[in-house]
Amino acid sequence: MILLSLIVAPVLLSAQTRNLPRFDYGRKIHFGFTLGSSLANFKYEFSPRFYEEPSLLTVEMVRIPGITIGAITDVHFGEFFDLRTLPSLVLSSRSIHYNFVNNVTVTKSIESVFFELPVLVKYKSVRHGNVRFYVIGGGKVSWDFGSDAQAVRDPNNAIIAIKPLSYAYEFGCGFDMYFYFFKFSPEIKLSRGINNILDPYNDIYTGVFDKFYSNFIFFSFHFEG
Repeated sequence: MILLSLIVAPVLLSAQTRNLPRFDYGRKIHFGFTLGSSLANFKYEFSPRFYEEPSLLTVEMVRIPGITIGAITDVHFGEFFDLRTLPSLVLSSRSIHYNFVNNVTVTKSIESVFFELPVLVKYKSVRHGNVRFYVIGGGKVSWDFGSDAQAVRDPNNAIIAIKPLSYAYEFGCGFDMYFYFFKFSPEIKLSRGINNILDPYNDIYTGVFDKFYSNFIFFSFHFEG
């Protein structure tokens, strides 16, 4: 929060000076990069086996912060609309706590290395000085290089495997802040999976689930020149 305040303050203080006045008109295409963090989670549905397991009491999903780094290609369509692609590398981890009787808890972790390709439409407000608000929406395809779907299962070391290919729709909002040499955009975005990525297996840890959908919250800092 302190770092963001230090970045935003010069923009607000220089509101009388219009930085990059032709940024949205002078060039049709802009490029940049993005850095950020994420919180990954699963939306899940239980299978009938969950209700038939007397020893398993509850299941808890735990979000763990991840890292995102990527590139930006932004194409302008008039004053208010942009089409954006953000090929990115996303490192994420999710944990599942299985709470059994007699106060026994077993934790299974799922680590992923995603290559993601979101394609988003961006709608921008009227620019006020060096700041403008925007909303985004679109879809993405992801491939998990860390998927264990093809791994040989060890009965003595159970894993939760997810399929590598996933699809999602995304929506979010942010602010464009125009500096003297570049544009900076803090953004929050929600990603909701639309295909079942659970790789089925007949043990208690995977078998109690019927479906997994990959969900994310992204906190991003975009830099464009």
